[in-house]
Amino acid sequence: MLRSLKIVLGATMLALLAACAQPVGFEVRSHPDASSSVSEFNQALYSEYWPYAVEQAGIDDTFSSDMFAKKGKAANAGSTVLPEETDATIGPNHQPVHESQISDLTAARERLMSFMDRGARDVRPVWAARAQVAYDCWFQESTEYDVRGNVLEPASVLACRNNFEAAMAKIEPFLPPFPEPMRMKMFELMPDQGQPPAPAVAGAPETYLVFFDWDKSNLTPEALAIVRTAADNAKRTGARNVDVTGYTDTSGSPSYNLGLSNRRASAVKSELVKQGVAAGSVTTIGKGETDLLVPTPDGVREPQNRRAKIVINVR
Repeated sequence: MLRSLKIVLGATMLALLAACAQPVGFEVRSHPDASSSVSEFNQALYSEYWPYAVEQAGIDDTFSSDMFAKKGKAANAGSTVLPEETDATIGPNHQPVHESQISDLTAARERLMSFMDRGARDVRPVWAARAQVAYDCWFQESTEYDVRGNVLEPASVLACRNNFEAAMAKIEPFLPPFPEPMRMKMFELMPDQGQPPAPAVAGAPETYLVFFDWDKSNLTPEALAIVRTAADNAKRTGARNVDVTGYTDTSGSPSYNLGLSNRRASAVKSELVKQGVAAGSVTTIGKGETDLLVPTPDGVREPQNRRAKIVINVR
């Protein structure tokens, strides 16, 4: 009787442990249906995290797979999911971020969180989710290095970082300006302390970035939205002139790229004029594959280098 009782109790304990502790690498095996009751940002987080979870499981990196899967499930359940802190670790050895990546990752996370605080989750939910997941990918790849201190997959680190920057570039033009410095608020609360500092110098230029598909000069829907925002601001502020500079990546010959960069600048000008900006106030120039936003060797198709920069010089 006693032996039977021990067997029953042992089986019960095992069942309880199994229910409480998911074995490592099993998170990705339970794939919940995408929820339509959570925010668009959380829906996008779930859809972005899950492929990474599956990919890492496919190469037997079970700890990384669990990290992505758990974050995806939490987002799908409506929880607030934040990007990883740079002092976090992954895996049984609790290996931290490689020292070569700490500074850049720290700055990237601060920038990402500032975007989130300025409403990125609401105004650009899909791109905000892509930026966060790309950041976590960059973080995860930066924790993998050998005993000699060599990052195992430097190309993967760079790819995740580039995806992060590309997503951030899709968000920034849609965000409101940074909030006023705290000292301004202090003066508002305590008017007897004197006048607040003078506002920023009038005439500071406003800058917008427009990105293009490879070997194209036509404006994508997202590019059109940015150009129209720039046009609205140019008209609202009474801009005295608008400078448009076209650029390319390093794929293609320098002479071809110079022409392509001019076509991109012209396409932006045409849309600005179409939106009501005086043609005579818009100047264009193409710089080809010079002044790369992301330095690359020759022949590299880099999305962030395929761009045009709009600078609005306000009165």
